[in-house]
Amino acid sequence: MAQTFVFEEFQTVPVAGLSDMTPYMQLSGEGHPTFPIPGEEFSFMRLDLSRALIRNPAHTFFIQLNDDSLSGSGYTAGDIVIVDRQASPRNKDVIIAYLEGEFIIRRLIIRDELPALEWDEGILEIEPDTSFNIWGVVKDIIRI
Repeated sequence: MAQTFVFEEFQTVPVAGLSDMTPYMQLSGEGHPTFPIPGEEFSFMRLDLSRALIRNPAHTFFIQLNDDSLSGSGYTAGDIVIVDRQASPRNKDVIIAYLEGEFIIRRLIIRDELPALEWDEGILEIEPDTSFNIWGVVKDIIRI
């Protein structure tokens, strides 16, 4: 028996191709006035951002950044990053790490099988006796 998923109307938003856009396109919902739309046969695809951005829901979390340590790479204070704890970190991935009692966002650099962390200020080589754990790999960024 096929399982049916029901989504609330607010969970999805319309998506139209840029080449399909016209200045006359208008959206209307229940209780709102409707206007004639040229080419009413045009139908919108619905997009659920959770499904589009989250690959592993049980292992994914969001973090709002509070510093500009990777602003040169486009990550600025106030941005929200989507972090996947199940993803295997690879060279040059942006990661969330726990380093010496502090959570940080950095770019992972692997040199001769040893980790280093890169940010706008430089590169920090991770010594074997350093308290260091990777909490997840940044998969996407939401700019607010």
